[in-house]
Amino acid sequence: MEGPDSKKGRGPAAATGAAAGGGSGLTDGLIVDILSRAPVKSICRFKCVSPSWRALISHPDSRKKLPQTLAGFFYFDEFDSCEFVSLAEPPPPRWIGRLRLPSLSDFAFLPANTGGGALDCCNGLVLLNSRSASASVSEPPASYVVCNPATERWTAVPPVPEQTQAGKICISSILCFDPAVSPHFHVVRLLQADEDDGFTEDNLFEGFEIYSSETGGWAFHPQSSGWSPPSHWSRRTYFNGSLHFITGDQRAIAALDMDGQTRRIIPVPRTKEVELVGHSQGRLFFANRDDRNAHKLSVYVLEDHGRWTLKHCVNTSGLFPGEDEYLQSGLLVGVAAIHPHCNSVFLFDSLQGRLMFYNMDSRTVRVIRSVSESCLWSFVPYAPLHMETSALENGN
Repeated sequence: MEGPDSKKGRGPAAATGAAAGGGSGLTDGLIVDILSRAPVKSICRFKCVSPSWRALISHPDSRKKLPQTLAGFFYFDEFDSCEFVSLAEPPPPRWIGRLRLPSLSDFAFLPANTGGGALDCCNGLVLLNSRSASASVSEPPASYVVCNPATERWTAVPPVPEQTQAGKICISSILCFDPAVSPHFHVVRLLQADEDDGFTEDNLFEGFEIYSSETGGWAFHPQSSGWSPPSHWSRRTYFNGSLHFITGDQRAIAALDMDGQTRRIIPVPRTKEVELVGHSQGRLFFANRDDRNAHKLSVYVLEDHGRWTLKHCVNTSGLFPGEDEYLQSGLLVGVAAIHPHCNSVFLFDSLQGRLMFYNMDSRTVRVIRSVSESCLWSFVPYAPLHMETSALENGN
């Protein structure tokens, strides 16, 4: 006879009561493996198939293997300060299962004097300054910590070689990671020449410094493409194994692979000035404000044949009926991010500090959160990653 604690420690099949596989001959483990290859939007729909499917998908063991929906954003303002903006309603408790909501000061699972301020995040991993490195008076080479708040695993990134930093300064540190492609991550540093060295604004950009967790080493790749990426967070995204940037003149999108070798330019429609680049549902997107109509925000998608197609446009002056004339102009409303799993975008009202959710299908908008207003801002999407990543195993 089974005791009262006999069900403890069982896998998702025991949790469902009746196996989700039913009479199909598939075990729950096989179903989870199949679902792990489906997009998040489909997985949410599969929860409605039956109570046993809902229990299987929601089980903690299954969540480690299944892709998760967007949980919130790291919000960076013009002073590079960072806060975590949750999308949960109502505001969630401090813990959600094993997920500790990330913020600038809430990585308590890290050893003391290890992780510093958040710099970037990508597909569930977060890039932090190394507090131990910054604490030294002797100004040691830059170093970082990469962690997964959902699993509380982390690893320290080796310091950047001093010889590659001579005469250069880092204007941005970027994390690149895609668990569907590889368990390994990359850290990309954008380098520009120290202005004291006599360079002009036209040729400050020096190149890229790329770290690979697979090789454990850094490699410097000098500028050779004729374009320079801006340091603004919303003007880059890691997609299909390449880091996509908006070029410095904002008239094109450039792609850089993690070997630092493949650099290509993706032209955008004429007269379009790119404000944001992102990806959703397996395709690359960009958003822009029209040159001839500043109220008009447009979203374009890159089709399989390599051409941009207009997906949606909205007149931001019509989003705020009944409000004062200054806000009705919509000039201070921009696209903060593109939702990774549905036909929606996030808008930000920089005057009143309001993050808004805009559904492109229904053309409806609602305010999600109030954050500090800023004239230069970026929202970096965060979705928890519950699966273990071998690149982080040596840190815990």
